[in-house]
Amino acid sequence: MTAPYDEDPVWEAAWAWVQREFDQETFDAPAREALAAWLRADPLHRARYDEAARLWLLAGMVPRRTGE
Repeated sequence: MTAPYDEDPVWEAAWAWVQREFDQETFDAPAREALAAWLRADPLHRARYDEAARLWLLAGMVPRRTGE
């Protein structure tokens, strides 16, 4: 069984943008402009980006395992 986003280039790009955005040191004004342009290019880009951002947020809320 494959995940719904396997081999989805838009999902992969969205996930890459979310990861890049997390790195505040390298996510500068040109990167923000490039992301904004990518999001405007296609409504699907915004949808996948929003999904990826929610996943990133949820993953950050999962407590780390300790004592193993």
